[in-house]
Amino acid sequence: MQKVKRIALLFSIFLILLISIAAVSAVNADDNLSSGVSEEIVETGIGLDECSLNVPADGSVEDNEDRVLCSDSSSNGADSKSSLKSTGNGKSSLKDSLDSVYYVDSDNLDSFFADGFLKDDYADSILVFNGEFKDKGILDIRSSNVTVIGNNSLLKDTVFCLESNNIMLAGLNFVWNREFGDNDNAGILVLGDNCTIYNCTMDYSVPETTTGFCVYAEGSDGDKIENFTLANSTINFVGNNLRGGWDYCIFIDQVENAMVYGNNINSSLPLRAVNYAFDIFGGVSMESVGVFVAQSSPNLTFSNNKVFSSVNGGGSSYPTLDTLVIYDCSNSTIEGNDIHVEDFDSKNGKDNYLQGIDLYFSNNVTIVHNKIDIKTTGGRSGMGTAYPIQVNGPSKGVMIAYNNLTTANFGPNCGIYSMNYYGQTQNYMISNFINVTGYASTHYWALVAGIEVQDSDDLIWNNTIIVNNIGNYSSSNNIYGISYSQNTKGDHKYNIQYNNVTTNGRYAVSLSGTDSMVVDSIIANNVLNSETSSGNRAVRVGSGYNNTIRNNTDGVFRNTLNPDDLPDWLKNHKGLIPSILVPSYYRPDSGGSGWTDNEGNGTSHSGSGNARGYGHGSHDGDVSGNGTDSSSDAVLGSDHDAAPGVGGDASPSISAASPSDSGSSAANPNAYEIDEHDNVVSKSSDYFQLGLICIVVLLLLLVGYKRQKDKEEEE
Repeated sequence: MQKVKRIALLFSIFLILLISIAAVSAVNADDNLSSGVSEEIVETGIGLDECSLNVPADGSVEDNEDRVLCSDSSSNGADSKSSLKSTGNGKSSLKDSLDSVYYVDSDNLDSFFADGFLKDDYADSILVFNGEFKDKGILDIRSSNVTVIGNNSLLKDTVFCLESNNIMLAGLNFVWNREFGDNDNAGILVLGDNCTIYNCTMDYSVPETTTGFCVYAEGSDGDKIENFTLANSTINFVGNNLRGGWDYCIFIDQVENAMVYGNNINSSLPLRAVNYAFDIFGGVSMESVGVFVAQSSPNLTFSNNKVFSSVNGGGSSYPTLDTLVIYDCSNSTIEGNDIHVEDFDSKNGKDNYLQGIDLYFSNNVTIVHNKIDIKTTGGRSGMGTAYPIQVNGPSKGVMIAYNNLTTANFGPNCGIYSMNYYGQTQNYMISNFINVTGYASTHYWALVAGIEVQDSDDLIWNNTIIVNNIGNYSSSNNIYGISYSQNTKGDHKYNIQYNNVTTNGRYAVSLSGTDSMVVDSIIANNVLNSETSSGNRAVRVGSGYNNTIRNNTDGVFRNTLNPDDLPDWLKNHKGLIPSILVPSYYRPDSGGSGWTDNEGNGTSHSGSGNARGYGHGSHDGDVSGNGTDSSSDAVLGSDHDAAPGVGGDASPSISAASPSDSGSSAANPNAYEIDEHDNVVSKSSDYFQLGLICIVVLLLLLVGYKRQKDKEEEE
């Protein structure tokens, strides 16, 4: 019997020994595989393919690329190279193929960039920037089809010039504190077609009295850049040009089909007087400061961005800050953005002039589903503004719908201000929620209104307008829901219907320019309530003829807007989304590292719109229809010594930005391939644990066998 037990014990030991050997062998094999995968990803890029990201407004993606991994490679430091192939569906807008992947750090940078210029050998390549790059000057890329990707990168006072076509920067972190006059004053200067900046972080504190831009896409008259994209990035910008220079966070100049989508844009700028020496016809150069400035750039899309603009000081003569300046950009779309502007540096009694969107010389521009709020302690009687939207002529076919506009100051104020002093202006204003607070008085500049239209042929339908004067009531104060108050020449015609207007002034609607007539206008089917009257009695029309005032009530609509009567542009409107090509291994939610699962740099939100109904219905994103309240609060040329847009010269100190807390990445990480390296590491860990257990059991059995043998010998 004892012999049988010994045989069974020896067999168990032998079996466990075999299992242990197998487990250890598996660990070694997987260690080799893991090492190989890591080396391929970082050093040679094997397994790096491409995927097409079609990013919708909700942040999800579609991955429509097939992937073919190539196996042959060599590893020789900076000369390591691997082949890549893609059998995609042809949707790539960035590049058709990438031949090589290279690993770049601060030590071997000169192997790739000779005197700051990328060597021609690295066209059609991926460059993976790893670690910190400090004071490297301008990195100029004149080769096409180049992708630069950050791997836990930080570039300090190191800037890019993208001179060729089909170049992408992705996952890079920048900190700039200097002036970059030799780079047209820009942290990233874009001069080629089909260039993309994706999921980057940029911090720029421009030195005092200098010119600086975080991103400058610069075409020229007769030779526009095409298809520039800035997406899913975080930009922190501090301008310090109170006494000279031009500071724009983003400058788009002579670019066709530019798209700025899903970014976090934070800016602190001084108030500067508009320089009318350049005149309004001289381009954006009259504006010394701006968060997003675009000129001569048709088919522009500015969509789903979160913009914060604050004031860090200002002068005494008409101190002005425009957050978005759109000049000569016809057929453009501004959609789904969250724009917040504040100035608490200007106190009550100091006038300041703030505009959320300032539009010039642009036809057929669509402004929909935006949330814009402006709050300031500035303004005084007859001086100052805080307009969410300002439309300057000549501009026709400006389409403003489903926006939530809230503004409050201590001076003149309007939700939408449209004027045709420089040429005819014509607008459609439909289903907006507008809440305005300001200080009105008897001077014609001292106007507080929901909508002021110094133009003609406007269609104003289905808006909810609340206007509040913080001063004492007077029947002669200029406070209205909808007005033509400040005179411009010529006859004026309006179609004002289905609006719900509440003011604490004498009139809800007042059309009474002093030196011109209102003709052939309709003011009907509205709910109108003022401080002293309601319905038809709350309407005033000055000089004119053939005007219809009827069916206006104090609370119940006689007729409501029929959806079939909406203009075709609104019924058929569809939001645009970018199609961005990035390497499939690159994780856009990586916080700039490109390799981890950290939170992303940018923001992607569906905006504040998506109409849900008409007439009395409400709209998503705090945009209300009639009868519904809201939760809203009461050119640089070759001569760089001239001005932007005419010919001009150039720059800010913040540490590297952390991943954004305010929004999710515009690309869904779940759409990417499973990281096989993670799987290998996980399996290796399991095998290792099994091997340890087997060894422990084997030792215990040996100890037991030894004790049993000693006992038998004693017996």
